[in-house]
Amino acid sequence: MLRILFLISFMVFNFSLTVFAADNLKEMFVQGAVRGEVKVLDFTRDFDTVNTRKDVAIGGLLYYKTAALHGVSFGVAFGTSNDINSDDDDSVYSVLGADDEGDHVSVTRNQEYYIQGEWFKTVIKYGAQEINTPYLNTDNVRMMPRTYKGLSVVNNSFDSLTLSAYYITDSMGWNDDSFVSVAEAVANEPGGADSIDDDKNLVILGAAYKLPVEKVQTKVEGWYYTMDDVFDISYLKASLSKEIGQFNVYFQPSILYQKSQGDELNGDLSTSQTGFRAGVKFAGFDVTGFYAKTGDDGMITPWGFDKIIAQQVMTSATRGDENAWGAKVAYDFSGLGLKGLSAYVFYAYYDVDETATVRDTYETDFNIQYAFSGYLEGLGIRYRYADMNVDGGEGLTDTRILLTYSFQFQGR
Repeated sequence: MLRILFLISFMVFNFSLTVFAADNLKEMFVQGAVRGEVKVLDFTRDFDTVNTRKDVAIGGLLYYKTAALHGVSFGVAFGTSNDINSDDDDSVYSVLGADDEGDHVSVTRNQEYYIQGEWFKTVIKYGAQEINTPYLNTDNVRMMPRTYKGLSVVNNSFDSLTLSAYYITDSMGWNDDSFVSVAEAVANEPGGADSIDDDKNLVILGAAYKLPVEKVQTKVEGWYYTMDDVFDISYLKASLSKEIGQFNVYFQPSILYQKSQGDELNGDLSTSQTGFRAGVKFAGFDVTGFYAKTGDDGMITPWGFDKIIAQQVMTSATRGDENAWGAKVAYDFSGLGLKGLSAYVFYAYYDVDETATVRDTYETDFNIQYAFSGYLEGLGIRYRYADMNVDGGEGLTDTRILLTYSFQFQGR
């Protein structure tokens, strides 16, 4: 499989050299597209007893992609997060970087740089790139999204079917200034190994299919992640929805298995996550219920995740032998004439067999956001607040203020 993926990337590179020598390079770059986002973030996490974590930063992202020339294009992106008088008495909150003394430092980096080929409804991309799969994705909740190095192949040759394959060698987190191997990213997880050989790369295979059924909109997807001698992940998910009068009812069950394999370089691991999201949309409301059950061990998810419950602080399947329940009520105020304004309240309870270090946890999230229109289109403001309580343990509050401006334009 790996040899085939490398062969594809080699063919893409050599084909691009051939077509560039014979066609117009000027239009390829002049007709390119630019997009970006400017952000101002103020993130604070206050604990009951330990040191506060706080970052205040301005930065964002700038992307450029050339127009396609005989199916070949190039992309590059830059990201930056710059300190705004953060107090070094506070710990860093993964928006900015940290130096050897733990003080806040600004970060500027190459977010993407890749070559892409698109032929026969197949997109082949090689280099540093943002990727979105259930358990390797951008996880875009800080200043800069996660990003990765490797080869991706996504095919849409068949109606309603998407086939995906990835070979990933390196990753970069929210506030990193350089890539690390995916093996090092696993070893850096809490409870991870001291080190894992850098030649242990990640292969991902996925398929998503929208069933040709009119009465119930149905999409099914399956994903497989494997690292030799480290672990495997198998993931299945279905998304079903149906219009009933003025109501849209939906149900999203999923099941995941994660297990160590081979030499088990990151230790023995065997766990699962099963459960569902179910809800109804009506009159601007979106009401969702959640349930998630985790196996004996907590999951290892160093590259983002699609966990059943994902709150501002807590997520399901972080801890082994856990049952979690949640409820979320969201409302879009457009129906009241306040286009762009929305809000939600999200509560969840995480039940475990309590020990000295593992306790039942409760979290309530509040979110309100506004997307401007007209002359201020692209500007958005968001306020998030989470209150997390732990039975007999350390509680916290988490406050996030986000001001963003997005833009894009296409060359001619």
